[in-house]
Amino acid sequence: MQKKWCLLKESDGGRGAAGRKKVYEVTVDGTIVRTSWGMAEKATRQSEVKNVYSESYARQLAFMKVQEKLDKGYELAYAV
Repeated sequence: MQKKWCLLKESDGGRGAAGRKKVYEVTVDGTIVRTSWGMAEKATRQSEVKNVYSESYARQLAFMKVQEKLDKGYELAYAV
């Protein structure tokens, strides 16, 4: 079963991006954890894919990534 979280944060102004929205997405699909991040206004984003040894570890890893971003001031836009 696939699970996805999308988190948003207004940029703190670093590198001339003041006022723009940053987006961070985490998707779990079985043992695969996909993350992507970048500016919400741009179509291209950076990404990372990890294939881990179990579905429960993948869910745990995804939860840790989401919690880390929440601790940094991101807000949960949606989770499906």
